Amino acid sequence: MINKRGSSHRKPAKLSATERVHLETVVSQFISKSSLSEIVHRIEIKAGRIYLYRLHEQFGWNNPELQFIKPLIDGKYAEFPMARFTLQDSRGEKCEADYQRHTGQWVNLFTGNMMESLSFVEQKNNGFNRWSRA
Repeated sequence: MINKRGSSHRKPAKLSATERVHLETVVSQFISKSSLSEIVHRIEIKAGRIYLYRLHEQFGWNNPELQFIKPLIDGKYAEFPMARFTLQDSRGEKCEADYQRHTGQWVNLFTGNMMESLSFVEQKNNGFNRWSRA
């Protein structure tokens, strides 16, 4: 279900090492079988949250005088967070899908279980970062 609150400030679940490995496997398998496989560059699990990263080509990347805030990958791509999943339990039964605004604030767009949240991001992947609630 789409969350009408906007942002979430709940503490994420604490994960054991085996729970982290299990969740990373589940997320990786989902992404490899979905259209997200062309977009997601890296998956990271930290502090009860799962982050999906994508690459963006930087304007002016071939100008050696330009300085970039983030280091470039392959000389022209910067890595940015695409989505964040905040786990409320270690099994992924309750999960929130968030995106990061240009201000750095994370905004909650969907609440459900892990698979529903991943499916939501997959459906909105052609601009999840630019998608807004109507």
